[in-house]
Parts: sequence; structure tokens; C-alpha cells
Amino acid sequence: MSGYETFVELLQTALNHLNDPAFRPGPELYQRLGLSAPTSDWAESLRQAIHRLQPAPGAPAPERGKRLHQVLFLRYIHNETQENVAEKLHITARHLRREQNDAVQALARLLWEEALRPESSANPDEWSTQLREELTALQRGAPSATADASQMIQRVVELLTPVLAKSGVTLGVGELPPGLAVAAQATGLRQLLVRIVTEWARHLTTGVIEISAAPGNERVRIRLAGSHAPLQHLAGDPLVQELLDEFGGSIAIQAGADQTTLDLGLLPAPPIRVLVVDDNEDLIHFYRRYVANTRYQIIALTDGELLLETLEEVRPDVVVLDVMLPSADGWELLTHLRQHPLGRTLPILVCSVIQEEELAHALGATGYIRKPVGRSTLLQALNAALATTGINLRPVGPESEE
Repeated sequence: MSGYETFVELLQTALNHLNDPAFRPGPELYQRLGLSAPTSDWAESLRQAIHRLQPAPGAPAPERGKRLHQVLFLRYIHNETQENVAEKLHITARHLRREQNDAVQALARLLWEEALRPESSANPDEWSTQLREELTALQRGAPSATADASQMIQRVVELLTPVLAKSGVTLGVGELPPGLAVAAQATGLRQLLVRIVTEWARHLTTGVIEISAAPGNERVRIRLAGSHAPLQHLAGDPLVQELLDEFGGSIAIQAGADQTTLDLGLLPAPPIRVLVVDDNEDLIHFYRRYVANTRYQIIALTDGELLLETLEEVRPDVVVLDVMLPSADGWELLTHLRQHPLGRTLPILVCSVIQEEELAHALGATGYIRKPVGRSTLLQALNAALATTGINLRPVGPESEE
């Protein structure tokens, strides 16, 4: 069950106990209501949220909004039975149950989206600082990580489709080429797309939003196109701005009479070639698993005698060198690498069971990794080795795990 679905259940339970002074809801409801600690004020805050569902004059489809507000007002604030409410609204009990479910979903979306907005914080500067701290913390995890734009779009569509369907909005996908790696932290990119889509849907009663992606020489484009909605304010939305600044991304919005389009431009993330010189094919297999969803691309070489030839052919960005090779002496290979024009400034990591870190550095190694090697150890060593080069590892991906 998703976090949103769990929240809907918590909200329904709280509504059922809205007039019970002894009841205390789960902590997530307090958070969504903007309350810092469990308090009896939760009931009043929830009543106020119900009133915020009442549409303002001139809002689209005001009758539908009035009906949902009326259902919640009569059922929970007035604490009337379903039979009485159905009679007052001149509908059947079965119809009322459907309307009540839609009304609870509408209230859940309202609270869920409000919690994502910076204005929900009493101090916007504090919110902005907290967001930057969270993005920085993510960046420390693995500065080489990337996001697959097409995969992320699919996940966002899967996440939001059942939520938006309840309000009559269809979320679809257009062309999504595979392998569109972008220099954007995966969690941040997902939140960026969720923010845009939910804000768009907030202006619709029915409609369609389609997301597609396309490669480019300088930018990967993510395009959202759908039913007309006033979205120009998203270009100045603090959350959108913070995330795009972190990614080095751009946004362009065009609103026509019947359709609105929103284009996100994100920096592509070319692979970082890692030449691994090791005769242990099982270990190379683990290395490839370790660097999944990062910019690192493992190129394996099991015959050390072919190192210089492979160096000229592959032109790697970093070398991971074992010194216990059956076909060549790893220490001699390290020396030859540093004497080669392509290897003089190349980051070289010695990886071995032999504890000779001082010797490795004396012969010119950039870093030393002791076997056995875990995922975080490998990624941290690669990130550190490339930190002094011109390769841009920003922004980051998920935190590393062993």
C-alpha cells in the first residue's frame, strides 16, 4: 500500500472520530495538518480543511465542489447519518456512499498537496533552507548517480494515476525512449514531476495530462501536455525553482486556448568509463551491480598484458587495477600506466587483498581499495578519485548501501 493510500485510511478514521474528544489520530495526520505535536486542535484543523474544499466564486465546476464540501460538512462536522444526508441531498444511499468516498479523496488530495507547498511552512526561508539541506544530504550519498528520465516518468504515472482518476483526470505517457540518463537526483526529479502534475490537476475537473521525453544534444526534454490550465506561476514556484537550480534545469510554459504545454530541460548524463583490470569475473559482475543507476560504466579487462592497448582503445575516465594478476604484475602495470601519455593524469585506484597502500601511493595510485569491496566503498572511492578531475558528478542519486 502506498503512502498516500495509507494516509487516506488514516484520514477516514479521523473523520469517523471527528467529534470524539478522546480520540488521537496517527502522527502523519498531524504533519499534514501542519501541527507540530499531538493536540486536540487536530479536530478543528480538520474542520477548517473541510471548509477549504468549498469552491471560491468563479472556480471551475463549482457545483461539484459544493457537493463534496456539503457531504463532508453534513456527515462529519454535523455528524449526521448517511440516511439523513442522502435524504437532504435527494440522492440514494448508494449514491451517497460514492459521493462520500470522492469527498474524502478530495480532502486527502488537498491536505497531501498543501503539505508539499512551501507556503504551508510558517517560515518560507526556513522551508527553503531545509529543502536545500535535504538535497545536499542526498548529494553526499553518491555524486555519480543519475536518473533514467523515462523510468522515472513511468513511476510517477503509476503513482498518481489512481489518485487523479478519482477526480476525472487521466494521466498518460507519450514517447519514452529507453536510456535517457539525466544529471538529476532521482528522488528530486520524482518530486518535481509530482509537484507539477498535482498542481496541474488541481485546476481541472476532468481532462488529460500526457508526459513524454526526448533526447537532445544539450538537454533532455520532458514535455507535459494536456488540458488547459493556468500554470505560469509554476515557473516561480519555490519548490520547482529549488529543484531545477539543483539540477541545472529549465522550465518553459505555453498556454493555448485549449491546451497547455510545459517543457523541462535537464542536463544529459554521459557515462563515466571505468576500466577494471581484474581476472575475477565474479567480482566484475558485482561491480556492474554496484554501479547500476549511476553514470559509471564498467569495462572489464581480465588480461593485464592488454592494458596499454585497451587504454588507447577505450580512453577510460578511471582505472581500477588489481595487483594480483596471473598474466602480469600489477605494480609494473601501475608504473607503465603512469609513464604512458594517457595515464599520467588518469585516476587510478589499486584494488587488492594485499595491504600495501603506501606502496600504491608511492607508485602513483590515486587511491587504494582493500578487498573484499562493498558497494558504498567502491562508489565513494570512484567519486573521490574523480573529484579532482573536470568531470561533473553533480547532482546525486540515492544514498549508497553496502
